[in-house]
Amino acid sequence: MSRRSAREYALKVLYSRELNPETEAIDGEGKSLSEKDKDFANALIRAVTEHKEPLDTLLQGHLKHWSLSQLNVVDKNILLLALAEFNYLGDQASQRKVILNEAIEMAKVYGGDSSWRFINGVLDEAMKGK
Repeated sequence: MSRRSAREYALKVLYSRELNPETEAIDGEGKSLSEKDKDFANALIRAVTEHKEPLDTLLQGHLKHWSLSQLNVVDKNILLLALAEFNYLGDQASQRKVILNEAIEMAKVYGGDSSWRFINGVLDEAMKGK
């Protein structure tokens, strides 16, 4: 399929884990992914999981008048996925626009009505200067 599908799968796994920490995978969801995309999705999930504390700190530093606990679970996980990909996977400079765009597109599908605007603003600030 595509990296977009891999990102969406990673989002669903992280969302599911937040609601039920015992969740490992989502039955049937990853079956349509190629091996390369499964590896990418798993790398994203691992990056968020292994770097949770610094990612939370980075994210909190760019939230104005919000705390992590106030964020919608979907929005928070989209933000964490994008920041993990940007900071721990790939080439930051060439991937910044792609990562930002993919996060916005996921927010339009899975988030609330104005989630994409919020995510765009937070990620734009968090990814500047890198």
